[in-house]
Amino acid sequence: MASRATAVDIGSHSAKVLVAQVGKHGVSVTGFAGLPTGEGSVSLSEAGISIKNSVCGLAGRDMTLRYSQVPPTPDWQLRNLMDLEIQDLAQQSGGSLSADYNLLPIEDESGSDTVLLALAKDDALERLQDVVTGGGGTVSAFVPNCTALYNAYLKCGPVDADAVVALVNIGHETMDLAIVRGTDLMFVRNLTSGTKGLDEAIASHFNVSARKAEVLKKDLLDLDPASRGNYKSGQAEKVTMAAMSAATSIPAAINSSLSFCKAQTKIADLRIDKVLICGGGARLRGLRGLLRENLRCPVELFDPFANLDLSALSPDDAEQLQQMRHEAVVALGLAVGMLDDTLYSLEILPEAVRKKQRFQQRTIFNILAGIVVVALWFLEMDHGKKQMLANEGFANRATRLIASTTRTHNEAEELVQQNDERRELIAYLKKRALPLHGVLRVQRSVVKHLPPQLWVEKLEVGGGRTRGGVDSAPQVKVDVAAKELNGVDPLVVLVEFSNKFKADPAMTGIGEVVMTDRASPDSAKRVGFTVDLGEKN
Repeated sequence: MASRATAVDIGSHSAKVLVAQVGKHGVSVTGFAGLPTGEGSVSLSEAGISIKNSVCGLAGRDMTLRYSQVPPTPDWQLRNLMDLEIQDLAQQSGGSLSADYNLLPIEDESGSDTVLLALAKDDALERLQDVVTGGGGTVSAFVPNCTALYNAYLKCGPVDADAVVALVNIGHETMDLAIVRGTDLMFVRNLTSGTKGLDEAIASHFNVSARKAEVLKKDLLDLDPASRGNYKSGQAEKVTMAAMSAATSIPAAINSSLSFCKAQTKIADLRIDKVLICGGGARLRGLRGLLRENLRCPVELFDPFANLDLSALSPDDAEQLQQMRHEAVVALGLAVGMLDDTLYSLEILPEAVRKKQRFQQRTIFNILAGIVVVALWFLEMDHGKKQMLANEGFANRATRLIASTTRTHNEAEELVQQNDERRELIAYLKKRALPLHGVLRVQRSVVKHLPPQLWVEKLEVGGGRTRGGVDSAPQVKVDVAAKELNGVDPLVVLVEFSNKFKADPAMTGIGEVVMTDRASPDSAKRVGFTVDLGEKN
């Protein structure tokens, strides 16, 4: 919501420039200028007010209003429907159109939404924009005068919550009308007829120029039904009679608008409780009486400035506003519509402004989004590159670790294999090795203790006894034989020999000595000695 707004209302007789802002005590008017439009041209630079980013009013043939009934739809779908309708109307008109739309805040018994569509030809917008640009300003939006009238009533007017009020801005060539129930806008209309019809009727009747007819209208015209038969002069009566037929077109326009509103809203018993009029035509003598008689309801002047803070105006601006306060109502509505976002919005944008907004709302965000995407892509690429380098370093370290582990594993397997082979070789050598020292000790001990009755028949070296399936140390087997000699029993000799052999210190640590009997084919006594060459347990 803007805190300050500038409005420009260009009429056929005058151009109004009004500046309003939001203060502590509500809306205040800080600047006003009314400039005459000589033969349709005006220089807004003479107002002495900056009109940059101003909102400009639309009325008459510069704009067309259309109503459409649509089922309740999402915003995007409604936007597509309106775009299609605008394109269709542009093809029918044969020129480019600018438009805006908004829903009317009224309820339809059928459940449909009523869309108000405002269209204006681009050449009309360019013409008005050139006027503003010529005064050193720019136009931010074009707003229909009839909706500006409604906004002025909502923001500054005496709103009656239960009344149906007709707001009528009567200009020289146009009429702007809004029918409001409480705070809800029911119907707006833009007419290309105004008080100019009265001037034309007077000029035609008296055969005078349009300027002279306007003077006669201001000085002598009295439309009040109460003045009939009681006019100030015969000339006044003639002027009134000449313009009366044209004057009745004003209440007729209001009645026809009410009929259109009934058809639009499907409220058959709708009636107007009060009419508020403004604009230059509202000053016509007796117009309110004419409207009261035809409309059968109270008719009052619409003066929203009575509820505003005007203390910020310079004395000259305050005096000029006082003189044109009824003509300046539309300009006030244009300004307050920019100050309050809750008011009814219907803004037709010129092509340059539309492109600028499209750039700000869409293109620039697309560009920013693209920049963000590119930046994120570069960041992701840089992060990916760093991650790739880190992964490569990790992979290299893992490869080196795997290679080192594999090499260690292979070396360990080789060592294990070598140990197994050596262990088998050692076992084989240990099994096959001849214990020469042990054999010599056994031989020496046998010879040492061998008596004459004994002799050695066999001495052999072989494997030891098997213990649990495992071969023990080598053994020396000695077979001896004995015969009786000199009356000595060979068995006794064998026992003595065995005891001496076992007790021989040379046999210490040699291992276990086992003596076994041997079979004897003759009378000799034979025994065998088995000497275990392993260590004693």
